[in-house]
Amino acid sequence: MICMALLAHENEQALRNQIRNIRKYNPQDVQIIFYNGGQDTNFGKKVCEDENVLYCPYSRPLKQRTSGRFFYDVMRFLEDKKIAYEYLVYLEYDIMFVNSGFREYLLSKMEGYDCLVKILRKEVDPKNASWPPARDMWKDWERWKSIFESDAFYRTSSPMSVFRHGIIKKMLGGLNKKRLEHLFDTSNIPCLGEMLYITLAKKYGGKCKIYGDNTKRFLRFRPAITRKEIKEAKSRSDVMFVHPVKDAEVRDWIFNQP
Repeated sequence: MICMALLAHENEQALRNQIRNIRKYNPQDVQIIFYNGGQDTNFGKKVCEDENVLYCPYSRPLKQRTSGRFFYDVMRFLEDKKIAYEYLVYLEYDIMFVNSGFREYLLSKMEGYDCLVKILRKEVDPKNASWPPARDMWKDWERWKSIFESDAFYRTSSPMSVFRHGIIKKMLGGLNKKRLEHLFDTSNIPCLGEMLYITLAKKYGGKCKIYGDNTKRFLRFRPAITRKEIKEAKSRSDVMFVHPVKDAEVRDWIFNQP
């Protein structure tokens, strides 16, 4: 089974439409787990009840670009509930599917691999770190290296990252959870999740696959996906999802496609 961890913080109608979009293009063997990262503790609960989606009880308010603990909270919730799954996928509120075939794509691309990510970079020298969040990690490295047990760390892009359950169990089993919770509470490193999970996966021997160039074109940080690009993506069977969808009109157009 594929578990899709969905992080959102506002606009319940958009959340409902996104859940239905996920189900439309992934009708088999998919479980959605919703994480409420907003200030309203009731946000999404009624939607989850109506749409038969699991609501993560470990949800808590998260600040933009400092949502690093989201994936960890979902991982441990799934373990605590003893939910069986094969893959865990990182979804955010601005990801939408445009074509079917993601399950088959995973089965093909992840044979022999533990992770599927957009990029994979190794940071080895604080003096040559060009990415600002990596520079922030190096500044706090004396504390974080006790988690990584390494002299270097990796980074990726979180949206649509996929991890096998097997590597997740190794990651969770080897963590000093009290130490990690303290670091979550006292660190303000932007994009922490884009360094934490991939580095832990590599620490425990995870083999990582990179998305193909065609997919990566529609999986980016900025600019926002346009309707013209959506139409192109939908016309190509090798493109199953797009990110980021920021415009409500574009989001509604995707949702209303037959």
